[in-house]
Amino acid sequence: MAASQKLYAALFHVLLLSLFPLKAKSSARTQAEALIQWRDTLSSSPPPLTSWSRSDLHNLCRWTAVSCNLTSRTVSGINLSSLNITGTLARFNFTPFTDLTGFDIQNNSVSGTIPSAIGSLSKLTYLALAGNKLSGELPLSLSNLSKLTDMGLSENSLSGKISPTLIANWTELTSLQIQNNLFSGNIPPEIGKLTRLQYLSLFNNNFSGSIPPEIGNLKELSNLDLSRNQLSGPLPPTLWNLTKLQILNLFLNNINGKIPPQVGNLKMLKTLDLNTNQLHGELPQTISNITSLTAINVFANKFSGSIPSDFGKYMPSLKFASFSNNSFSGELPPELCSGLSLQQFAVHRNNFTGSLPTCFRNCSGLTRVRLEKNRFTGNISDAFGVLPNLVYVALNDNQFIGEISPDWGECKNLTNLMMDGNRISGEIPPELGKLPELRLLSLGSNDLTGRIPAALGNLSMLFMLNLSNNHLIGEVPRSLTSLKGLQYLDLSNNKLTGNISKELGSYEKLSSLDLSHNNLSGDVPFELGNLNSLQYLLDLSSNSLSGAIPQNLGKLSQLEILNVSHNHLSGRIPASLSSMVSLSSLDFSYNELTGPLPTGGVFQNASARYFVGNPGLCGKAEGLSQCPTTESSKSSKVNKKVLIGVVVPVCVLLVIATIFAVLLCFRKTKIVSNGESSKVALACTQTKPEARPTMHVVAQELSARTQPSLAEPLDSITISRFKTICFLYSNTLSGSIPPEIGNFKELSNLDLSGNQISGPLPPTLWNLSNLQILDLFLNNINGKIPPEVGNLTMLQLQTLDLNTNQLHGELPHTLSNITPLTSISLFGNDFSGSIPNDLGKAPGRPLVFVIINKTIIVKQTIQGFF
Repeated sequence: MAASQKLYAALFHVLLLSLFPLKAKSSARTQAEALIQWRDTLSSSPPPLTSWSRSDLHNLCRWTAVSCNLTSRTVSGINLSSLNITGTLARFNFTPFTDLTGFDIQNNSVSGTIPSAIGSLSKLTYLALAGNKLSGELPLSLSNLSKLTDMGLSENSLSGKISPTLIANWTELTSLQIQNNLFSGNIPPEIGKLTRLQYLSLFNNNFSGSIPPEIGNLKELSNLDLSRNQLSGPLPPTLWNLTKLQILNLFLNNINGKIPPQVGNLKMLKTLDLNTNQLHGELPQTISNITSLTAINVFANKFSGSIPSDFGKYMPSLKFASFSNNSFSGELPPELCSGLSLQQFAVHRNNFTGSLPTCFRNCSGLTRVRLEKNRFTGNISDAFGVLPNLVYVALNDNQFIGEISPDWGECKNLTNLMMDGNRISGEIPPELGKLPELRLLSLGSNDLTGRIPAALGNLSMLFMLNLSNNHLIGEVPRSLTSLKGLQYLDLSNNKLTGNISKELGSYEKLSSLDLSHNNLSGDVPFELGNLNSLQYLLDLSSNSLSGAIPQNLGKLSQLEILNVSHNHLSGRIPASLSSMVSLSSLDFSYNELTGPLPTGGVFQNASARYFVGNPGLCGKAEGLSQCPTTESSKSSKVNKKVLIGVVVPVCVLLVIATIFAVLLCFRKTKIVSNGESSKVALACTQTKPEARPTMHVVAQELSARTQPSLAEPLDSITISRFKTICFLYSNTLSGSIPPEIGNFKELSNLDLSGNQISGPLPPTLWNLSNLQILDLFLNNINGKIPPEVGNLTMLQLQTLDLNTNQLHGELPHTLSNITPLTSISLFGNDFSGSIPNDLGKAPGRPLVFVIINKTIIVKQTIQGFF
């Protein structure tokens, strides 16, 4: 009996052993069927998933995107990233996947909510749902995923508060990335329980309240990004306990208080970005102890006092430093760039004084220097040496003296050189004509003497030349007429002589011409009427011009301001000028003009002060004498037929004209009554001048509506009146960029930076084949840079600045097609992936690449904060 029982037991044991493979096989089959069932619910099933076949269930572990446990032969990982999947997770059956450790569907178009069933994956260590269209709140069941080490939910539309219960169990997490969502509420103090965290990114959400002091418990943290939220309050003292921190990004919040001396504890810190907050006080001396620092940005706060005197002395790797838009004072640290690594330096809009550090002369890596709007002094010729990598230099609105060194001619990559608003003397060195990439040269409001060098005519890329308010003499060199790309020419307030060259009429892109307050003589060239792009200003006032006003000027249908006052012009004002539908301001005063004023257009309600000093003028303008009328004395009787045949039709025509005038006024009123955002859109995109409000009006209204803390002087946006230049930076413009911008084919310079513009980049933007400079930084623009950016292989784009927005995704490889590109700035976004291999490899055109993000693999020279 006992023997038979042992036999039965042995047989039963063998039976059980034989069943185990069947169980494993059945489990694998269930998993395979679950995958196929979910695939069949997708709106778009990518070709790689064709390997998921019911006829091949036994080869589950060989299916695309599936990896298996070698022992159990069940699914341990699912990687569906970047397969262009469209659908939801609602019908994904997670139950069979008990051994799943990794689930990756990032960079697809998966929508809907995160299903609670994911919480059943108790062995999950890696969860990647980033870069989709997921919405709703996080299910509390995610708290069951206690083995998670890496969670990525970024770039979705997830919302709601982060429950303390939710994250309390995630104690194994080393990386938590939930940036670029719609999460709100406070950052829960329970975040301090995630003591293994190395990477924490809550960038670009709606978190509010203060930074919890418990964050100081995260001693392993190397990367902390809480930027672009609504955080307030002071920096918690515990923050400075994070001694392994390498990147600290807190920019674009409402954080206040001071930076304490304990900041010097962060010995491993490489990037410190606190820009656009409410921080105040002085920078602590201990900040100089952070010897590993490569980038610091405290732009747009309320800091005061001086920068520590030894700042930079012990920072051999410092590349980027921005202290702009604060109230700093004193002199710059003498050894600021002693490490010779400095590439970009910005201190504009402060109260700095004194001379520039002598170390600038040897800082050969410098590419971008912004010192404008301070009170710097010293000799400008001693400040800089030959710096071959310089691209952008702004020294304007200071108190520099001395002469412009010929050495500037050796900075072959220079695109912008601004020295206006100083006390610089001497002559303009002809060596400036050796700068092949120069686009903007502004030397106005100085004490320059001598003649305008003919060599400036070699600057074939130049679009803006400002030499106004100096003591320049001689004739305007004819070589300047070879600058076919010139859009802005200001030579006003000098002592220039000679005639206005008729060749000025060959400027195809000129939008503004100011030759006023000189000693120019001769006639006004008929050819000026050929300046079809002239949109903002034609100012020839306060010269010694004579002769008649050319009728051809009436062809300037887009011109807004015309001033020929204080000359010796004679004859009548051409009637053709009344057809200049965009003209909003004119001045013909103090000439020798005669005859009646034109009727219609801007002359209709013009004030007499614009015509005074012309005794021979007459017309209906208030203050002018009436023009004499002639009456026939042959007969005082009117024939009845004449009355019926002539007077009545005239009266009918008058009635029709009155109705038309009323309708026209109603239309203009309707245009003027639009909001500023509408005016801006019209001013920048409409091609019919009669339907476009003048940029003069737009500029006034923008200046009136900007917040006091953001307001710029009106002259900061006057260039926005050009047809081929649209400068609307530093206002409070909101909404998205209108798609009609793509119709503005001649646009070469578009600057909408420093506003509140949101939404994605319109596809039509990439139709602007003449665009050379695109500045959209410091906005709320989201979405991705599409491949279409590089479709136009003949694109003239040279500067692309999209920094500090909400852009994400990978950089399209088509960026490499834009061979003229010399500068690209993308920091302060959430780009991922790698930089295209061919970007910046165009021969002879070094690319200054500006990108500091969290997940991108950087292969080029980095620079940022500008």
